[in-house]
Amino acid sequence: MTSSAELERLLSLVQFDPTSNSTTGVEAFQDLLDGDEQTKTVRFLVRKLPTLDSRRAGNMAFILANYYSRVTRDLDGIRQLFVMEDPRIKRSVLGTLSGNPGSNLALGAGIVDMALQSMHHPDPGVREQACWVIQNQAAWKMDVTAAVEPLQSLLNDDNLAVRRQAAYAIAILAKGKYDMSAHIDGLRQNVRHADIYVKEAAAGALWKLSSSRHDISAAVQELVQLLADKDDYDLHAKNAAGALIHHAKKSETNLKQVRQALKKVRLNSTRKEIARFVDQLAKVT
Repeated sequence: MTSSAELERLLSLVQFDPTSNSTTGVEAFQDLLDGDEQTKTVRFLVRKLPTLDSRRAGNMAFILANYYSRVTRDLDGIRQLFVMEDPRIKRSVLGTLSGNPGSNLALGAGIVDMALQSMHHPDPGVREQACWVIQNQAAWKMDVTAAVEPLQSLLNDDNLAVRRQAAYAIAILAKGKYDMSAHIDGLRQNVRHADIYVKEAAAGALWKLSSSRHDISAAVQELVQLLADKDDYDLHAKNAAGALIHHAKKSETNLKQVRQALKKVRLNSTRKEIARFVDQLAKVT
């Protein structure tokens, strides 16, 4: 059994390295937790956590939350970490909650509840992680109905990473048969955003919505405009093309709408994704 003095020594070796932008010395505690049958290391870290600087506290919270969520399935232990005010700790805790709760519905519901509490947190990193948790828990078939409304407002978040993660979450929920119709306008606006990755995420979400029986007619003009984007980045064009092709295949009215919208832009058919889209659309009848 590791002595208290040895635990103190190991903790003193946990330091932030600015040259690699990472914290070293954490691995030793990870190894100890894996064999911590008498929970001495757990109790030591829980006691020390409030005394650590923010960076070290965040790293220690991550390995503790990972231990609670994946090894002991201890929801109370996770909550005790999550209620701490330090945003780094909250981000770290949320960052471990991607696993499948399986038959432990109380654990799954508790994880979803922590994500919901975090969706309007002042720290953008916390909000981003909250969207990520919702994505994962929705994929594991947990009920995330309560996240539908806040995701709509997060599409207008000041932080671009939050907007992207909100769009990714909306795509996952649409695939899970949630009604995401109210999010189409926000996604449409993000397709027009200056940031290329926000545009990519929004177009991808609209593609998923169309594939999940949502009517994305309101966003057709923006998606077509994205195909005319002069940026050579292909993924946002691929997502826009996928959404438009899927929409066009649904009905003759939709096909006519897409073709009419295309008349208002000039496409660069030398680009691979654009040429593929033009070819695919020509085959839609």
